[in-house]
Amino acid sequence: MAKNDTFFLRTVLTSSGTSYVSDNIDISAYTNPSVGRVLVVDKAFMSYTTDAGGPVLPADLASSGTASKQMGAQACSEKQTGLVEMSDNSLFARTNLYAGMAVAGVLSTMEQTSALNPAEFESGFIIPTDNIHVGIDTSHAWNGEINVGFLFEVHTEKLSLRRIQELLVSLTAN
Repeated sequence: MAKNDTFFLRTVLTSSGTSYVSDNIDISAYTNPSVGRVLVVDKAFMSYTTDAGGPVLPADLASSGTASKQMGAQACSEKQTGLVEMSDNSLFARTNLYAGMAVAGVLSTMEQTSALNPAEFESGFIIPTDNIHVGIDTSHAWNGEINVGFLFEVHTEKLSLRRIQELLVSLTAN
């Protein structure tokens, strides 16, 4: 159930060859971590579309022949330089997209694995920084650019001693 004071943050990243593409959503206007005022993510969603806004099509994989492509997307509470492992404490949402053509022009496989999508948190995922970092990476350049949309349902919160303890445990657990 959404809290009364929730609002939404969103952004879109566009693939660029095989490079890691990232952006930071500046949340400093909503937070003051030094006095315990933080942003809390209640839900996180990611979606894949073409740069034209439609679904991923066979032509986005290759103009002819057979092909397979993959892409990963993530959202973290700390800046990253590439996709991180699930053991990274700053990671709070992650998906992977796989697509393949066994016959030219026919999409034979399309799967979005959702390790953490949609991510929905009982008490929220506390962002103890001034940014939400989002990033995408692909091992092979797609024939068409792929957009990854990120949508976060969030609220601000003044941390109680109990929530500070929860945050410390989550940041140091592993």
